[in-house]
Amino acid sequence: MTESRLYRMQGLVLKTSFLGDRDVLVTLISKDGSKLKAMAWGARKLTSRKMGHIEQLNQIDAILYRGRNMPSISQVQSIYSFEILKGNLERLSQSLYMTELVDGFAMEGNPNPELYKLFLDCLHSLQDLNINYMVVPFFQFNLLRVCGYMPKLYRCVECDQKLDLHRKRFCIELGGLLCDICRPEQGLIRFVEDDTVQILRLFNSSENVPCPSIITSEHIYRELRSILYESTRYWLDKDIYSSDFMDHIEWNSREQFHLNYK
Repeated sequence: MTESRLYRMQGLVLKTSFLGDRDVLVTLISKDGSKLKAMAWGARKLTSRKMGHIEQLNQIDAILYRGRNMPSISQVQSIYSFEILKGNLERLSQSLYMTELVDGFAMEGNPNPELYKLFLDCLHSLQDLNINYMVVPFFQFNLLRVCGYMPKLYRCVECDQKLDLHRKRFCIELGGLLCDICRPEQGLIRFVEDDTVQILRLFNSSENVPCPSIITSEHIYRELRSILYESTRYWLDKDIYSSDFMDHIEWNSREQFHLNYK
């Protein structure tokens, strides 16, 4: 019995690229966590109904046709379009940053359903404008976890000795905390606050997105973001271009908030 060339999938649109004046190349992460590219032939034609459904960040249900080189989108319907998120510049910048990370870490033909669920859950969290600013750090940490780059927080990353509660040395390149004795030759070692370590450990143990009870100082938040940004950048092995835009929008928003409420 021959395999059907048509199959159904659900996923999230990571990005779209226009080809000519009619066609669109769509990059998706499917529900099983694998990345795929599919052609939406004629999607930009005035008579096509596909274009509105394949916008970046849309969650879609699609019927694909197995082509010789890559699948093509035969039919597509939006499941959820995250309109609130897209209408808020700060939340949109955060979601685009997460999207770039997912595009970088997800792999074609390599399922990772935890990655898809994490991404979808965090996008829904960004829809709630009352959720605090820990969504992005929570996502960064758990992205490393579900992709196999989990920072070691309870044992020395060099000698595997169990750590006491207060350990302040973290190595990005080795991926975790160090004991008092180890002095690895490779990697840049940085000192971190106890509160930063405790938040990282809370991220590791929490099933909530994004640990909404966490409230911390600006200094700890910046340190947390710095560690997680450098960690994701190191394992991705390239710059994350949307990071500057996200940071610019976020810090401007915070400064405006403080000006209004002094």
